[in-house]
This record gives sequence, structure tokens and C-alpha cells, in this order.
Amino acid sequence: MIKKKHLEMTLDSLKRHPSPKVDLEQYTIDGKLASDILFFAVNDFYNNVVIDLGCGTGRLAIGSKILGAKRAVGIDIDKESIEVAKENAKKLNVDVDFYCMDVRDVDDKFLSEVLGDDRNLKKVVIQNPPFGAQNKHADRVFLDKALEIGDVIYTIHNYPTKDFVMKYVEDKGGKITHIYEAFFRIPAIYEFHKKKVVNIPVVIFRIEK
Repeated sequence: MIKKKHLEMTLDSLKRHPSPKVDLEQYTIDGKLASDILFFAVNDFYNNVVIDLGCGTGRLAIGSKILGAKRAVGIDIDKESIEVAKENAKKLNVDVDFYCMDVRDVDDKFLSEVLGDDRNLKKVVIQNPPFGAQNKHADRVFLDKALEIGDVIYTIHNYPTKDFVMKYVEDKGGKITHIYEAFFRIPAIYEFHKKKVVNIPVVIFRIEK
């Protein structure tokens, strides 16, 4: 298996979104945090199916395939993100299925068509959803969908929402088994950013259905 540092460097070498859209809260996850999460989750997704909701430029989906996921599927509503994600996967010669669509439209019928004979494998959702800073409750759309289609879920959230997410997941019938705290490195990419780089505290949840 690839070493963690090597995966971090590989993911950081991938192309970023050339013109991120603020209304979609498009922030590229850095290689260190991505590799931390993927190694945290590897026992769940190895030889199983990974579904990256809001995949952006594909780092989590691509990384999961490198670490041994049997299938990796990336979903994003932004066409430009999907184009870059496909380019990144091709650069590394990694086989990932990317689809430009609203995560709300991902259902059992779609997954059965995409996965074929692999549809009965464990489905692991790994997602870096919008925090809801621009569109209130945007994170709930992703949580709802993840709980609908995933057997196990790894999801990243802004630290101040920790208690809310815990209650929301439990009210929806999910069980939080692990909590991992980290920092999300965000460079200045939008006009309203005043600092060159900020490190936002985040919390990653492992959730079982």
C-alpha cells in the first residue's frame, strides 16, 4: 500500500478548481487532510464502494481508489469540477466514475445502474460538504443523502456545528462511532478573504446506519 506521505504529495499535485464558485463553497481539500481521512477510513472502503458526494476536483474519490476501493464514484453539481476531476484521475491512471448531477438525485436506481454487480458491496460515503456559510442548511442536504445511500459515512463539518451534527445524525437514525478533529487549510481564493491562509477547525464523523 502507498505510504501516507506519498499519498499526501500525490493528491497535492493534482489540479485545483481554476475558478471556484463562492455560492457552492468550493474549497479544495489539502493533501494532508485528505490522506488523513482516507487512511482513517481505509478499513471500511478497501474492496468496497466509495461514493464521494460533492467530489469537487476528485481528491477523495481518487485517493480512495489508490488505497484499494473496488469502485469509486464522484458526484458534483458543477460541470467544471467534474471536468477537472476526470483530468486528475486520467493523470494518475486511476479509474473513477464521475457524474455531474445534484446529489439529491443520487438514489438506489442510479447506483444500481452505475455499480452493476458491485451494488451489493458495502457503500462508504466520504464527503466534504458545504458548511452552509453561503446557503443555509446546505450541509443537511448532504447528510440526508449520505444517510440514505451509505452503509458507513465519513463527513467533514465546521467544528462549531459539532453538537448540531451529532444530534441531527442521531435523530435521523445514524450512529456516530468515531470523531476525528483536524484543521482545514484554506488559502485566499475569494475576494472577501483577508488573510493569505487560514486554518479552520473541523470535525470528521464516522457514522454507521
